[in-house]
Amino acid sequence: MELITYSRFSLRDKPWLMVVLFAIGLSELAVPGLAAASGGDQRLGTDQFVREILENEIRAQKEDQSLWQYQENKIENGKAERLEVVETREGDLERLVTVNGEPLGPDPEKKEEARIHRLLSDRQAIQNERRKQQEDGAQEMKLLHMLANAFHYQDAGQDGKLRKVNFTPNPSFHPPTREGEVFHHMSGTLWLDVEQKRLARMSGRLTSEVNFGWGILGHLAKGGTFTVEQAEVGKGHWELTRLNVDMNGKVLFFKTIDVKQNVQNFNFKSVPTEITLQRAAELLKNDAATFAKALTGN
Repeated sequence: MELITYSRFSLRDKPWLMVVLFAIGLSELAVPGLAAASGGDQRLGTDQFVREILENEIRAQKEDQSLWQYQENKIENGKAERLEVVETREGDLERLVTVNGEPLGPDPEKKEEARIHRLLSDRQAIQNERRKQQEDGAQEMKLLHMLANAFHYQDAGQDGKLRKVNFTPNPSFHPPTREGEVFHHMSGTLWLDVEQKRLARMSGRLTSEVNFGWGILGHLAKGGTFTVEQAEVGKGHWELTRLNVDMNGKVLFFKTIDVKQNVQNFNFKSVPTEITLQRAAELLKNDAATFAKALTGN
């Protein structure tokens, strides 16, 4: 069995932060008098409530310093992987466990062990990857701040314990960065946990083609979709649990982009805030061995 090559450092890179943009819904109970409003007044009330929830979401993300160990199933462009992941203050460490449902053979297992060992021995790589993770986090905060003005929000009623809200582009929104341009091409539905004022789910679609560099550098095709979910994994602690992306386009004139990614994170367990990368590596090795044994019955 051939091991899928890993080019990343395994300090967890999260490219979905640039496209996973949570937004917010509305509760009639949360905005007094809103049920009696109509037209523009109701829209303004919903938009204001969005701002309040986004502030809470940003604040909660900044204040939550908890760390977790979990499993991740990922299917990307037809390749299925299962990984064990441990978060640390220095970055997140992951270990590949299976490829296309099969445990790693002796040689791929040795390569994975060597990759992790090289990473732990390279402090500069750890620092570089940690810095990139911090930059991604700062970029996510900027995008979350933009959401309040990037869309108009319409109450879409209750869906179980969550409140649904539809969103459409705000034509008067002028994004301060190039990344924000995508908001002009996106619409969809959001689900809100009203009680905790957290963003539970977002499902969106590109309503028109998104061009990069006036289309010279590339584009994302109209009709691309994504779905993101986060959930409470411990009291007051929320983490990403699901990500589906189905996008198509072209880059550098003729190279086709075919992004089909399905990620599910589960079995979250809290880990000590003082955990080191070395200890994380030990946990991953032990759990990977336990899972492989259960999978093969040996």
